[in-house]
Amino acid sequence: MKKTTIEVIERNRDKTSGSRKVRRDGFIPGIVYGPDFEPKKVEVNYSTFDSIIHRITNTTPVTLQFTSEAGKGEEKLTYLKNVQRHKVTDRPIHIDFYVPSAGHAMHIEVPVRTINEPKGIEKGGILEHHYEFISVEALPKNIPEVIEIDVAELDLGDHLQLKDLTLPEGVKALMDEEDIIVSVLAPKAVVEVEEGEEEASAEPNVIGEE
Repeated sequence: MKKTTIEVIERNRDKTSGSRKVRRDGFIPGIVYGPDFEPKKVEVNYSTFDSIIHRITNTTPVTLQFTSEAGKGEEKLTYLKNVQRHKVTDRPIHIDFYVPSAGHAMHIEVPVRTINEPKGIEKGGILEHHYEFISVEALPKNIPEVIEIDVAELDLGDHLQLKDLTLPEGVKALMDEEDIIVSVLAPKAVVEVEEGEEEASAEPNVIGEE
């Protein structure tokens, strides 16, 4: 897994400058917090964040490199908790980073990714995702970025339930094991009139002579 590192600047600006000034200067205001970490207000370079946001999810470990006027400081392993965006421009306007406790399990939603093509697709079937994410409990070091599901053997009408999946070691699902995660839907049935019925309906009624 490629390490993702973001340099963040500890915010020392007074309240009169405000978040708008931070954004005008090309930065995104944010906060870093956790159960064993004193919250810190930070600023993230917009261009830097914009260049990597497409490959970061809530399950991607992100190392924050803190800097201040005194120079580079500590590094912290975090997870991207939330990105607040502008309602009109969709531009990030605030970021939350979460610092987990190393010895405590996290509850987190891990995205699902299917691999291979189901057998049923060639027969006109459609692969349906019932869940895009699976809720799990795991220590930070065990959290997978994605849960891959091989759907190659799924035929028309087949499905995979949570109990059919093999989760990574140290990862516990927090959902019902009977939940259907993916399925292959059969194409809509086309009602065909049997050949004999068609012929019967096509023949005119004959009235017998007396």
